[in-house]
Amino acid sequence: METVQNLNRGISVPDKYYSSLTRTFSPIVLESLVDSGYSKYLGEVLTTSGIIGQIDLDMTLGDFLDWLYSKMSRHYRNEYVYKNAIANKILLGKHSLNTSYMLTEFRVESCRADVVILNGTSNVYEIKSEYDSLDRIQNQVKSYMKMFDMVNVITSSSQLSKVSSELPGEIGLLELTLNYTIRTVRESTSLRKRVKPEVIFDSLRKSEYLKIIKRKFGFVPNAPNTRIYGECKELFCRLSPEIAHDEMVKVLKQRGNKTILKDIISYIPPSLIAYIIDSQFNDNRAKKFEEMLGKKLSTIIIPD
Repeated sequence: METVQNLNRGISVPDKYYSSLTRTFSPIVLESLVDSGYSKYLGEVLTTSGIIGQIDLDMTLGDFLDWLYSKMSRHYRNEYVYKNAIANKILLGKHSLNTSYMLTEFRVESCRADVVILNGTSNVYEIKSEYDSLDRIQNQVKSYMKMFDMVNVITSSSQLSKVSSELPGEIGLLELTLNYTIRTVRESTSLRKRVKPEVIFDSLRKSEYLKIIKRKFGFVPNAPNTRIYGECKELFCRLSPEIAHDEMVKVLKQRGNKTILKDIISYIPPSLIAYIIDSQFNDNRAKKFEEMLGKKLSTIIIPD
């Protein structure tokens, strides 16, 4: 069987097909694979791009995904490549799943934070890839400064200067280098004392803010559902910015099942770390996913 390294050297991917190929890492395609055991979409895009005539169809799906990701990381660095780099090199490389948790597409005011990593504090990473516009970057950063301690923007080498000119001095700036490392261009400054409790509250789930109110005030308002939100928010906003922030970190770290996540990450390809963190599989689905990764590519694109 060909190795991933050999495939990297031997197969060329026409640039115009990268956009279609990278959809393989989307939840829609991967979840359909888990449900049905094959992917009509993947078969079509491999055929259209001409890859199917070059690749060893006896390789496993897991090896194929790692090969495709290695191509993307050099030639088509979309948002998924950045998210996966953060997951591998920061969440798993600098921190630990025992003490840290990662969220993606987290709502803050009218924005969606690309990646949030919670450890002893909160770290947000806004991605600006080569394919992203900078039109909203200032508004996004302003919103994140109201909620998170450490605010960072990660971008490409070619966009560093342009992105830097859009950012206040407190914002960290990171570069995803051509060698697929993450380089710190500028450290972020702590904003924990300046966060806005009202913004934090509006980003929490009901179960989360009720837990905080009970812990900090010793009771939950005895109010109908139509009023509980307002009364809890009024109490929450009495907390200092630091306490509101720290309580937010505690409850957000409790999202997801760390035991299942740690087990899955122990055997999946590095190319799928960001996807797995975002999926929140249960035990049964995790087992199906593991089995699918070990199947030959031929059985994935051509159903039995």
